[in-house]
Parts: sequence; C-alpha cells; structure tokens
Amino acid sequence: MAEEVGKEMTGIPAGAEGEIDDLLSHLELNDDELDDVVVGAEAAKEYQKAARWLAIGKVQTSRSFSAEALFEKMKSIWNLAKDPICREAGENLFIFQMHCLADWKKVVHQGPWTFRGWGLLVEDYDGLGDPEEVVFNGLHVWAQIHGIPELYRKTVVVDDLARRIGSVKEVQMTPKLFFEGNYVRIRVRI
Repeated sequence: MAEEVGKEMTGIPAGAEGEIDDLLSHLELNDDELDDVVVGAEAAKEYQKAARWLAIGKVQTSRSFSAEALFEKMKSIWNLAKDPICREAGENLFIFQMHCLADWKKVVHQGPWTFRGWGLLVEDYDGLGDPEEVVFNGLHVWAQIHGIPELYRKTVVVDDLARRIGSVKEVQMTPKLFFEGNYVRIRVRI
C-alpha cells in the first residue's frame, strides 16, 4: 500500500515502470547498433571541411579550475581575429576550433602558452581520433643561441646544437631581431 502511495506521489502511473525501464534501455548504444550508421562520402567531406583548424590542448595540473576561466583567459592572450570555439573533451583536455589559418597557426605554433602558471600543451588535431588518446610529448618553446662564430653559423651546426636542448621543430638562421644581439632562433620540444 505504501508503495502504491509512493508511486502516486512521484506521478508514475501503476504499471508504467516497465515501460520506462524499456525506454531507458535504448539510451545506450551497443557496437553492433553502430554498424547501421553510415556517413556518405559527400557528408564526410563537408564534416572534414567544417572541422579544419582544430587544436587540442591539455593543461598540466592536477588542480581543479574553471574551463570557462581558461577559455576567457586564452581568448584574451591569443587575441585572434575571431574568438575560437572551445569545448571540454576530458579531464584538463580541451578542443579549440579557430576560424582561419592565421589564427590556427598562432595557437598551434607560437606558444608556449600558460594558464595560471601551468603549461598549456597544444597540438594539431584532426577531429577523428579520440581526444583522450592524443599524446602530448612536451612543450614547444622558442630559444635563442647567441655568439655562434660566423664560420660555424650553418644550419647543420645550429641543428646539432638545438638537439641538445630538445627535439627540433624549427630553426631560424636570420630571425627578426626582437631584442638586440647576434643570435639564431630555434623552436624545440622539451
């Protein structure tokens, strides 16, 4: 009797529990049910086009923080032509979609980026793979090597020097001189 009174109070009619359980069982898809989902070639091309200029980022911390605070701070730091679309993709894992190639290059290639003193590792992302499986091997940083004698100021020598710091991504033998001095500029993963 008390059970029927409880059901009346929740608004669930008697005998409807089985129906609700049946409906709820359809909310979870099994692998064999996914075989029926087919994406046409044209639709796939459109999806791929819409997913260009994606980047994935991971904040290097075990502390909790507001994803919205990260998004707002990075929008301010990046100062892009148009604000990126940002979404959470896992624990401390975020996907950013830029609206033009120049913005994407800035975010992916001009770091390193930090948020509240924590490193924000950013990698190119194709939108196909599982975001949780993206490997972040390190932080890309810019470094300068000063005082290289002109005789040894060759790409091969500078590349060898740069490898002592980390994995070489780019070498600029004649960079724009942002600061006074005679140097080469390198981008390495540490």
